Amino acid sequence: MPSLDDQKRELRARVRAGIPKPGSPEFVAASVSAQERLLANALQGRARMVALYRALPSECGTASVAAALHDAGVEVCYPAVVPGDRALQFRRSAGVFVAGALGVEEPTGSPVALAGIDLLVVPAMAVDAAGRRLGRGKGHYDATLSAYKGRSVALVFDSQLVPEVPVGEHDRRVGAVCTEARWVSVL
Repeated sequence: MPSLDDQKRELRARVRAGIPKPGSPEFVAASVSAQERLLANALQGRARMVALYRALPSECGTASVAAALHDAGVEVCYPAVVPGDRALQFRRSAGVFVAGALGVEEPTGSPVALAGIDLLVVPAMAVDAAGRRLGRGKGHYDATLSAYKGRSVALVFDSQLVPEVPVGEHDRRVGAVCTEARWVSVL
């Protein structure tokens, strides 16, 4: 039987091949639709502070939901990698982002405590209906989810929702999955 790392590597490759081509009309339409679904849920849940991620080119976007949340009076924060710490730190954007330790854009604004976040939105390479998620392999979101006690959701394309994600002892689940086609509540 393949090792857990081999199973995860194979699943990442298989899912990556099924994601709409970044920038294609299908990619843009799916990304916008997923963000609209996320916005409706965040507003319905009366979130006051939503933690988003800055999307990589192949990930479901967050820019339109960030703008809509701002327009609705909901505060938004983003993660930053702190050297030597597995868990992510969250900060307000202050409109300025800089390249972080992993090459992902990070905010420069004031810190936000995990306990102050009403909805934590996380990226994933793959996720299943039980909330098991597969990230990029660094473990930052798993460490953050381990410390976070509020509502969490993976924002992904429907093609990234798979029957089962292989997990190890340090992998943490999300409470819901949001795609362009559906919202799946887990916990």
